[in-house]
Amino acid sequence: MLRYVRAAAEDQARIEQFLGQFVDDYLVHEFPRYLTYKTGGIYLANDDDQLVGLSVIALPKPHEAYLGGMRIRPDVQGKGVGEEFAAFQVAEAERLGATVIRALVPRGNDASRSIWEGLGFRVVEEWVVGTIEDFQGPPYGNEVAGPAWAIDRQRIEAFYEQHPRDLWAMPDPWIPQSLTLDDIWGRLEAGGALVAPQEVGQAVDTLALYAINDRDLTVHYIRSMGTHLKALLEYLWVEARAWGVKTLRFGLPRPQADKLKEAAALPVLNEWRGLILEKQVGLSPQPSI
Repeated sequence: MLRYVRAAAEDQARIEQFLGQFVDDYLVHEFPRYLTYKTGGIYLANDDDQLVGLSVIALPKPHEAYLGGMRIRPDVQGKGVGEEFAAFQVAEAERLGATVIRALVPRGNDASRSIWEGLGFRVVEEWVVGTIEDFQGPPYGNEVAGPAWAIDRQRIEAFYEQHPRDLWAMPDPWIPQSLTLDDIWGRLEAGGALVAPQEVGQAVDTLALYAINDRDLTVHYIRSMGTHLKALLEYLWVEARAWGVKTLRFGLPRPQADKLKEAAALPVLNEWRGLILEKQVGLSPQPSI
């Protein structure tokens, strides 16, 4: 019988040692901030006093849970530990109030996918996380794309109504969640929303939500229905140069990630592709892809 505990700051060294068993594991760099979560965070699976698994549970919205980063000690894989641990995560997410639960697994990891599908999850989206270095562009020479303003709200609402089931990832590109109008207004007020075209009389066909910190520019959402994606990226280049940033990060659904990469015409480093599996609790199930 496994025993589960929510990790605390004093578990950091133990977690680092555990993750050392896995080659080039991104969690080695990412997990410390999960330890700061007030709700959810990193959960440890123990067999007696031995750490045999860990996972991340996050609630990006009060009714939405994300389950990811599940790691099982290599010598106990295939012995039912993953199935038992996953079932605990689902129960914990429900206990925390989630009615929509999403799990993220690497593409090609059929064993993990089978575990989640055995618990009633269905694939709803492919997800891509990546980094573009030396993100620089030509001098900005047009005004097709630019910041969204309050006068754009009606146009943005019309755009959103065409894509009401879109996912985005703010602030963490590894944690997909539903996109709401409140999310868009929050980024607009923070100066992190771009639209194209900017002309008020025209319908928005490209929208991006982003944030800049002292290390990089992260695209949290982007969708382009027309020919303005390149112009929007040119404006992002202006923003990046203004802040002295040359690294662009993103976490996006695969179709939008592919469009971004094509328009940027720069190599993507550390690209990770996976599947989002979703389970709804007490709601009508949505079609899978």
